[in-house]
Amino acid sequence: MFLLDTLEAASKPDVAIQKLELTYEKPVVGAKVRAAVSGLPAGKTVDLKWSTVTGGWVIEDNYYFRGKKYSETTLSLGKFPVGSGGHLDASFAIPEDYGGVHDVIAMVDDKAVAQNGIEVTQSFEMTPLSGPTGTPIELRVKGLGWRTMENTWVVNWDNRAIGFVTAVSTHGSAVARFRAAGPVGDHPVKIYTGWQGQ
Repeated sequence: MFLLDTLEAASKPDVAIQKLELTYEKPVVGAKVRAAVSGLPAGKTVDLKWSTVTGGWVIEDNYYFRGKKYSETTLSLGKFPVGSGGHLDASFAIPEDYGGVHDVIAMVDDKAVAQNGIEVTQSFEMTPLSGPTGTPIELRVKGLGWRTMENTWVVNWDNRAIGFVTAVSTHGSAVARFRAAGPVGDHPVKIYTGWQGQ
C-alpha cells in the first residue's frame, strides 16, 4: 500500500495545470494569438512551447522508398514575464507549420503550468487572378497536415486535375505553378484533399 501511495504521489504534478486562454481571429499560419492565464508564480518567466512533428520521406540508398516517418518535438514561441499579480499576458504568431492540432504549453522552471491547443487550418493564396492565355499562375498553400490524408491536395483547373501540392517534409507549406489555359472567361480553380481528388 505504501508503494502505491508513493507512486501516485510521484505522478501528481506540484502545481495543477491550468487552462491557457488563447484568443485569435482565424487559426492560420501567421495569425496573431493572445495567450493569458492567472495564478502563476509572480516574477517568474514563462517559456511558451508549440508542439509539432519533424520528419518526412524516408529513402534508403538513394532509391528505396520506405514511406514517411515523423517524431514529436516542440519549439519555443518566446519567453514572457509573469506579472506581480501572477498573470501572464503574451502574444505570438502561429508559426509556419503543419495543419492540425498543436498544443501550446506554458512552462515555468521546465514544468508545465498551463496548456491549451490550436487547430491550424489551411490557407490558400493565388496570384495573379486574371491574365491572358499562358499567364503563369502561382498557388501558395500553408497549413497542410502531415498525416497521410492531409498532406497532399489535388489542384483542378476547369474541373480537371492538373497536378498536386504536398507538404510532407516542408512543414505544411507548398507552392503549385501552372499556366492559364482555355478561352476568355472565368475558369474555376479547385483544391481537394488527396482522398477527395482521387
